[in-house]
Amino acid sequence: MLLRILFYGLPLLLAALTYNGVSFKTDLSTFIVSGKNADEALLAHAMQSGNLSRRYLIAITSNTNQAVEPQFIQQLIAQLKRIDKVTDVWNPEQKKQALNALQTLYVNHANSIYSLHPEDDLNTLFSTQGLHQKAHFLKQALLSPQASLIKPIALQDPLLLTLNGFQGLAKKFKAQPTTSYQNLILETRPSGMDTAAQKAIQQAILARFKALNANQNYQLEMTGVPVFAVTTQGLIQGDIIKISVVSSLALMLLFLWAFRSLFQMFQVFTLLAIVILSAILITASIFGYIHGMTIAIGATLVGICIDYPIHALVHAQQSSQQPPRSIIVQIWPSMLLGGVTTMIGYLALGVSGYPGFQQVAVFAASGIVIALLITRFMLPALVIQSAQPVRIVGIQSWIHLCQRYRKIGWTMIAVFLMVAIWPLSHLQWMQDMQQLTPELDDLKQQDRRIRARMTSIEPGRFILVSGDTTELALRHAEQVYKRLDQLKQQQALSEYFGLFPWLLSSQQQRLNQKTLKAKLTPTNIKHWQDALQQEGLSVTKLGHLNYPSNPPLTLDVIFKTPVKHLLDSRIMQQADKTIILIGLSQHTPEIVRQAFSDWSHARYFSQRDLLNAMLNDYTQMAKKLLLAGVGLIMLLMLHRYRSLTMTVSTLLPALLAALFILSSWAIAGVAISFLHLVAFLLVVAICVDYGIFYQENRGGNILVTYQAMTVSMLTSALAFGSLLAAESTSLKILAGVVSLGVLIGFMLCPLIIQQAENTDKLKN
Repeated sequence: MLLRILFYGLPLLLAALTYNGVSFKTDLSTFIVSGKNADEALLAHAMQSGNLSRRYLIAITSNTNQAVEPQFIQQLIAQLKRIDKVTDVWNPEQKKQALNALQTLYVNHANSIYSLHPEDDLNTLFSTQGLHQKAHFLKQALLSPQASLIKPIALQDPLLLTLNGFQGLAKKFKAQPTTSYQNLILETRPSGMDTAAQKAIQQAILARFKALNANQNYQLEMTGVPVFAVTTQGLIQGDIIKISVVSSLALMLLFLWAFRSLFQMFQVFTLLAIVILSAILITASIFGYIHGMTIAIGATLVGICIDYPIHALVHAQQSSQQPPRSIIVQIWPSMLLGGVTTMIGYLALGVSGYPGFQQVAVFAASGIVIALLITRFMLPALVIQSAQPVRIVGIQSWIHLCQRYRKIGWTMIAVFLMVAIWPLSHLQWMQDMQQLTPELDDLKQQDRRIRARMTSIEPGRFILVSGDTTELALRHAEQVYKRLDQLKQQQALSEYFGLFPWLLSSQQQRLNQKTLKAKLTPTNIKHWQDALQQEGLSVTKLGHLNYPSNPPLTLDVIFKTPVKHLLDSRIMQQADKTIILIGLSQHTPEIVRQAFSDWSHARYFSQRDLLNAMLNDYTQMAKKLLLAGVGLIMLLMLHRYRSLTMTVSTLLPALLAALFILSSWAIAGVAISFLHLVAFLLVVAICVDYGIFYQENRGGNILVTYQAMTVSMLTSALAFGSLLAAESTSLKILAGVVSLGVLIGFMLCPLIIQQAENTDKLKN
């Protein structure tokens, strides 16, 4: 009685612990992406929780092709700033922010920020022609509509050195052919991966916009890490719900059809609830959280863990002479070996390098162990033998058919093996990681469309510059600028976007001050004054070049001004490392990559190339793990059977099932990814269980054993097949491969394994 109370009460206790103590995540970056080095790891961290992750790019588009009214944008900005957990909203037009920064900040550092090549630039400036050109430019500026901006700058910086770095800035940003849209940037306090907070913020953004857009003159689109995170979470949550509902209903119907007993169905589902909840708690305790994809993939575990109680129940129902405990003890060695071989398949995923499958491996392994222990030590006391044993129509006929035509069957297998070898040489391997997420294609296109309106930077491609300190990183970046200028001259690069003219290293700033001071000789000052007189400008107000020697401008000072918005997404700081991102416009990737191939503190980085390199690494690792997993399973079975013939015949149905699928992919021209190979390994790990049960037949009645195998095969096929209801392409791949593989492996067992010849060997 106490055991029954414990068994049926345990799911409630585990559910309460899971609800109160488990943290769930749904962002795909933590499930898929991993960096090979410290720079990539820091970048991944910034994308998940840094400034990059907390910002939205919002595009307001006119439905009438008319200009977006400035008043509407001002009202919208004011409304968006009032949203809870929104820290700021601004117009990303850099030129406007630069105007304010020039007057309030940079004019005081004109003699330190003006150039990356001070000697060359000042030689040109202080030539007779250069000074006259500068005086003429100053006059034109003071007479222009921007005179109110230029005048206070000129009084402190008559040579307009403040403008030096900013003159070409506007050219770097794509000219807008129309004003029928307006872009905004919105920054939030929570990380972009805090999907609960970000979902509320997105709903508030749309609500505020809708309220202002009563006449429906405008449309709003947005992109950014939070948009992808919330959308992905919605897809994963939807997948979990659909998979759970579909698999639960399918398995319930299967159990009612096979066992014709509500009580036994309730008993098995109670066991499964204990297994799944325990696996969630164990996984969360090891990793600190559990990912939604882990649960989605782990939901298929019901089709594997349920095998053990199924075999126990089917065999117990068939024999009224033996108590359930002795029957379960009798078939326990087969269950144990089957559980271990299945765990080998899942545990191989844990060392694949694919971050998400490390959780899946722990989840599955712990679930299988718990299912085995409950089946062996708790279920015998709970089983109630039924008067209606399982009877699956057609199973006995299939066994007889396979036994009668085994020679023909083996001939067909031999022909298949010869035919299947040729297509394998034509397998196509997936080269683009984005092919695994076509469900996000609409968001990707929207993201490209919005970003293309803002700058000509190619998204996800830049030069990564690192340094142990911010000062060192800035110095390294200044060396990179020179190499990039060379690439521009070679027409391998159209433009780049670094931190200059916003910030230079303290070393470069001091050099600029020193070089300028050396040029401010009485002769040069006299030439400047003559140039002013020729242009009719005041020598008294503009002729004295008294540039103060201020301390170098630092990042901390800049971050206290609105310029922070322009830089904080391009520089990432940690205690022992700083990384600067230099954006690139249209360029030739191979030439740019080669230009920095021998640099220790700078390298070309492409997010897409990184993902594709990861895809290749995972694929290569999956190939090795597939061979290692099959080899380990074979060694384990050799140790058990002490017979190569029995080992091969037990393993062959699983291998042929997997080989059939692999050849089908090759013939169909399907691009194979590491996920297909992972599914391939799972097919072998699961199907080998069928070979073990059929080979050993520990219940003594091969028909009963195959009846139990039929029900367990159907549960696995249904559990994995339920993944077809998902939106995720990754889950669909697993669904199609594994569900078909287990069916083929199951069907091949009676044809390949001559069970009767091995009975005596197993008993000895």
